[in-house]
Amino acid sequence: MTQEKNQLSSFSNSDDEDDLRKYLESLQENWYDLTALYRTPISSILPQEREVDEREIYDIHHIDAIAERLRQAPGTISTNTLREWLNQFDTSLEKNIAYLLLREIQFFSEGTIKTDVKNLRDQLLNFLLDQEHLIEAFHSLENPPTKSEIKFKRWLRNKVIRYAWLPQPKKKGVESQHTLWGYYENHALTGSETGCPPASKPRLLKDYFENPGYNDPEVDVDPENTVFVFMDYINGTGKQLSGCVSLINDLLDQFPKWKKSFFIIMYIAQSKTFKKEIIQFSTDNWQTIYAEQMLYYKDLKILAALSNYKISETEYEEFVNKYCRRAGSTSLGYLDSASLTCHHRNCPNNTLTFFWKSSRDWTAIFDHSQTPNATPYGKR
Repeated sequence: MTQEKNQLSSFSNSDDEDDLRKYLESLQENWYDLTALYRTPISSILPQEREVDEREIYDIHHIDAIAERLRQAPGTISTNTLREWLNQFDTSLEKNIAYLLLREIQFFSEGTIKTDVKNLRDQLLNFLLDQEHLIEAFHSLENPPTKSEIKFKRWLRNKVIRYAWLPQPKKKGVESQHTLWGYYENHALTGSETGCPPASKPRLLKDYFENPGYNDPEVDVDPENTVFVFMDYINGTGKQLSGCVSLINDLLDQFPKWKKSFFIIMYIAQSKTFKKEIIQFSTDNWQTIYAEQMLYYKDLKILAALSNYKISETEYEEFVNKYCRRAGSTSLGYLDSASLTCHHRNCPNNTLTFFWKSSRDWTAIFDHSQTPNATPYGKR
């Protein structure tokens, strides 16, 4: 302030009115800049208010369509039960999110699974067609057949592939392999294939190890040119698979020559978060094949559906955590799998909990239970 007074004094002494005027104008400009923030309306610096649509984005026709699509789902699925499930959610926004998830959920009907086992069969053969040691074995046969892909596939089906039951760990239910292999035999194998050994009937792995020529006693089975194939519905975290593989490893320790064989596990659906390297197989010759990718709750398809209705990812996260807790769970499905997958026999516990788990304050829409005819390994 003293400096400003001195400056003003110098102006008055010099009577230089023009310089004084310019100086006062500069002070006014500085003051205007310093006070600009306080003249700004508060509304302009606050986040833009989100316009929340309080209306439900579905009506009875939408619910009818979902009920029809899920009519084979486990549980009592009807327009009324879907409406009652949606009405459990507290707000219109939450009901809308639940509806969008229900609309997008990945559902495997019986017809879908029958188609998928055909796709698995094709993937299996295509995978084996690229294995060099099998190609060499095929071309080194005595009196080799015509060297065509059709003949090669027939040789793979008749002489190479051995279908087997996945062993069942204690207290773990391997989904109904009986049903899947039944679909495989009836819908993936056609024409003359249905009668060729060993295509249609899976057996215990131990039986194969102990009696490799069971299907064709005249053939000297070479473990290196043998492929054991297993099948199951869902592969999520890989924890159950680790248990199955542990039992397979026990058998391989008893019959070490079969470590030279190839082991393939086929799945209807497999999680994209599954990491093959965490499975401790005593042989490196193994592979998983799957018909479809499991739908994850933050799949781009799901986020896009939410975004279309201006539902933010933060709101979605809060919704998911809130209703998993209401269903009595601290996780987003088994080991936080957080999938949106269901098939006609069972809703796997990989799926978001509030779809399949009921509590005192919550009624689930799908039934969840271990498949009743998952027979313990070795007791078939």
